[in-house]
Amino acid sequence: MSGLGVVSKLGAVLGELGDASVEDASPREARRQALLVAPVRIALGAAGVLAAVSIDLSAGTALAEAGLGAGLTMFTLVAPGGRRRPEQLRPPARPSERGRQPWWRVLAVAMFPSTYGVAVLTAIALVFNRDLAAFLAGVLLGMGAAALVYALTRSPA
Repeated sequence: MSGLGVVSKLGAVLGELGDASVEDASPREARRQALLVAPVRIALGAAGVLAAVSIDLSAGTALAEAGLGAGLTMFTLVAPGGRRRPEQLRPPARPSERGRQPWWRVLAVAMFPSTYGVAVLTAIALVFNRDLAAFLAGVLLGMGAAALVYALTRSPA
């Protein structure tokens, strides 16, 4: 099976799990998604920086590039109105047919495709360009930080 076939198969499987995007989820479920995905993104980002340093990149350079990636990502994700779809493009709200999903299913859906994609690109970049790998690891760190800030600023009710 080709790489594209694997990605489309994974997308189909995750699609069957239910559309669990933060935009369509209740505030409680969106907070749960963010709390689950934030530590995974931060751990993947830290692992990417450590891998780049362990191969041959200096720690100072890796931290500077990861900081740049994280900073740009945070700016992009936190910028007002940057992530909202216009009202006419939003799908109509539909009631949840299923009860509370298991944590692993919520995490798998919340990570697709952004976290998977950036993590795979980081791993590929480790082979060819350690500077790019450190920057992409910073993107993961920024995504994790944004999810953590989102979850901590929402009320648990």
